[in-house]
Amino acid sequence: MIDYDAEVERILGGPPSKVAFRALCAALGRAGSPKNLVSFCDERLASWPDVEREAPWSWLAALDAGYSKPAWRLVRSLTLKSVRDGMLDAALPDPRARSEVRGVTHLDLGWFAGDQLTALVETMDHWDSLRSLEACGLTDDDEELVAKLASTSAITRLETLNLVSVREDMWHFGKPPFRPVAGRPWRLRHAGLRAPDLVHLMRSGLVPGLRSADVLVCDTEEAQDLADCEELAQLDRLAIGFRCGRNGRQPLWEPYFGNVIEQDDNACEAFFARADLANLSSLTVRGTVMGLGREGLGARGVDAIVTSGVLRQLTELTLELLPVGDVTIAGVLGGIDHNHIEKLMLADLVATDMTAGAFVAAGAFPCLRYLDLSRNHLGIMGSRQLATDVRMPALEYLDLSGREGGSPYYARPEVQPVGDAGAEAWASSHNATKLIYLNMTATGLGVDGLVALMKSERLQKLNTLDLSHNPVGSWPPALENAPIWRTLRTLNITECGLDDDDIEALAATTSAPYLRGISLAYNSVGSRGARALASWAVLPQLWELNLHDNVIGDDGLIELATPQAAQLLLELDLEQDCWNASTRKYGTPLPAEVVDQASFPSLDAIFLGIVDEYHGARYSSGFPAHVREDIASASTTRPELVAFLTHLDRDELDKPDDPEWESERTDRDFRTERAAHHVTYLDEARNFAHRMIEGNIDWPPPTS
Repeated sequence: MIDYDAEVERILGGPPSKVAFRALCAALGRAGSPKNLVSFCDERLASWPDVEREAPWSWLAALDAGYSKPAWRLVRSLTLKSVRDGMLDAALPDPRARSEVRGVTHLDLGWFAGDQLTALVETMDHWDSLRSLEACGLTDDDEELVAKLASTSAITRLETLNLVSVREDMWHFGKPPFRPVAGRPWRLRHAGLRAPDLVHLMRSGLVPGLRSADVLVCDTEEAQDLADCEELAQLDRLAIGFRCGRNGRQPLWEPYFGNVIEQDDNACEAFFARADLANLSSLTVRGTVMGLGREGLGARGVDAIVTSGVLRQLTELTLELLPVGDVTIAGVLGGIDHNHIEKLMLADLVATDMTAGAFVAAGAFPCLRYLDLSRNHLGIMGSRQLATDVRMPALEYLDLSGREGGSPYYARPEVQPVGDAGAEAWASSHNATKLIYLNMTATGLGVDGLVALMKSERLQKLNTLDLSHNPVGSWPPALENAPIWRTLRTLNITECGLDDDDIEALAATTSAPYLRGISLAYNSVGSRGARALASWAVLPQLWELNLHDNVIGDDGLIELATPQAAQLLLELDLEQDCWNASTRKYGTPLPAEVVDQASFPSLDAIFLGIVDEYHGARYSSGFPAHVREDIASASTTRPELVAFLTHLDRDELDKPDDPEWESERTDRDFRTERAAHHVTYLDEARNFAHRMIEGNIDWPPPTS
């Protein structure tokens, strides 16, 4: 019997997060949602950021299907996109008919959300509490819609408006203009816009309180015009993407230096030579992904940023997806104030161990709390140097990950070859004692690195550890009482080559007092492993358990469901990819125990069936068509399952079994040659890093 009052108090006393908010609402629901307890939570949640009080897609889908819950009054943020293969987006609720959403302050419509934005514009005057709106990926086809948005009086209430993200590449679509007419000043403090629209907004006098901006610049003239805005001097944060030219060449499935765009360099030079950024404390400059490389401004553009002197005043700097390399990065490190910088993200810049040497030359970063060197090419030596030869006493967040690459059936990771020795260096580093987050995804980590991290006595405060997409291969029984279990809240061991023996060893851990989430996606968890999880002493406290694309049979699913041990579990993912050699027959229904509300009583989202992760399609819901329809229409079906079954994309649903296709699955299952592939990825990464250190960029290829 769970004491839900105590559970509510425990969650409110912990760190705010979106999953913690869902857990709080589930506890309220299990307690019967008494008004006094809901009001108590409302008062205590006032100290949480509104963005963490989010109703996820599954809640919106359930609301769309006619199911509400008392906890909706606590919601302050909505995210409409499902981000699931073969799933439909939930409709934007109309606040005139749905009182549940009238307290929403943050609204993320997702990308390419013209329909959702249309619905919002029609009801904009009725979103009385709305203060933040994000709708990126808009195109020329949305011009009339954006003009209507600009003309609504309710937009003056917004404090944040993102119609553009620096993650956009501008390759395929233009952007609709956003040109509101002058009038009384807005409340806007942050805007994400194209450069001409941002210039118009600042010069119109509409946004005297603007302090933050995301902006895309598409030619040198735009860069100069933006730089000449006196209002730039009031910004404390700027994220900028130069999208002035295109190349697009890439070697298929091979890492390469990337494409330097001369027009981007020109625009960057023009902007930073003229812009008054006197109050700026946070700067982001981002290029774009191009295959296993990157495209955007190069060394000349980044050198112009250094020359401008702006780096010396920053507390936060992000450079991402730029083809620059070690020498240019060393110039950046020489341009910042090492005693002042708090957050440093140098991601996907073709950095190697030479960059680690530049950190060593700097000596110390006494205020640095956040260091992200992900998707680069640091090796063993560089990782060791960062761990042992640089003083970072305040460090709390460290990301050394490679690029995970997505579904292992259709993509591949790009490894940052830190390896076991690099992980071992950080496990014993004096810089690790305050770490709360460590990401070692796709770093060539094996079992020795795993053991070193799990047994580290230095990682005294770590609550998030990501080891996904690594050739770990086993989970040693010796980790049963590893020190890291004392503090860990989230463990990601997706695609680590673990099987039932390893899950049994993992489940031998009897105490992990703060653990709330574990991902075992893309491993080889079968029925025996599912039984071990079902009896795991830690399972009753978990909020998240990801079993996406494993190999569990009906007997294992029944074992996992029937003990009713997973009382607090919020989300269940049992989907499989269509090329999984052990995938279910399309016409075979899942065991009734899996969807019985008594099995997972706190669940607020469920994902079942067979998907095609290459095409983003869904071939099965986990039930034959007639069974699916009966379940979806039954009044006794749990709301989370109805939400799932009524928001399926029907175009590819209920694909029949194909005997010829069945015979190909074993060969196409990534598990067949997984270990050999990871050896290849690691060798390739080390060879590429060696070439970059020698200056053998060998790119671009000669033009004919």
